[in-house]
Amino acid sequence: MTITRCVDLSAALWLEQRDEDWRRLAARGPRCFDKYARLRFIPDPGHPGQSANHVHAAPDALSDNEQLSVVLTQLARCTGTPDDCYFCIWDGWPSFHIDDPMPKVSIPNRDYFLFHGALADFAEWEVQIKTLLHDIEAPTPAFVWPADHAWCVTCDVDPHFASIGAGSDAIAQLVINPHVDVVVDDPDKDHGITAERRRFRSSSSSAGRSGRAPRLGSTTRRPLTRTSVALLGFAWAPFPCSGRVVLLDALIGVSPVR
Repeated sequence: MTITRCVDLSAALWLEQRDEDWRRLAARGPRCFDKYARLRFIPDPGHPGQSANHVHAAPDALSDNEQLSVVLTQLARCTGTPDDCYFCIWDGWPSFHIDDPMPKVSIPNRDYFLFHGALADFAEWEVQIKTLLHDIEAPTPAFVWPADHAWCVTCDVDPHFASIGAGSDAIAQLVINPHVDVVVDDPDKDHGITAERRRFRSSSSSAGRSGRAPRLGSTTRRPLTRTSVALLGFAWAPFPCSGRVVLLDALIGVSPVR
């Protein structure tokens, strides 16, 4: 199987119709599972007041998508529909054109494009998504879930971790996986995600992936787009993802979504 884009968004209605606060839903996922855990892409801040912006991954650390691949490979054993899974990608990534005609999954202050595929496809996420979107980088999915809703992995653009909701056994197995940093989580704790903006951080991968772009704008304003950058006389396309972030940060000084 291969990962494909979805026109039919009915599989994502369960997210759109949830009544959690949108900040919690976007960052921590739906509150409907027995247990929760966090996949820490980088370590938590080491002392009170320290920002995750000042915590760095080890030079040989796996990239975000590589860490997600480890988690999803294990979670594939905890669903009856491993070949029928969905992936939401935030529409604010530079990978998408402002006039993209595909429909979007929407929760307050977040819109996503929906993709479908097998969990086994995630091993080639970077290649498949870069090819599908004609871009130099594969965005990290914001939500991943199987059709039977056995679990859900949530990864917003601000936190330094992904949240995992699943059954007790699935969480227990993830926590002891030596290849990723997964810890049991209390979903009522915000871990500072409402108080800081996630910045670029370095990570290693075979593609030289340098990190992910932060969320720009506020709850009342859309992120700066290719169109608005072009209007300011800047060329967007030649910049790699890291260059785009530097450019946008130079252009606007907006606060993060809070």
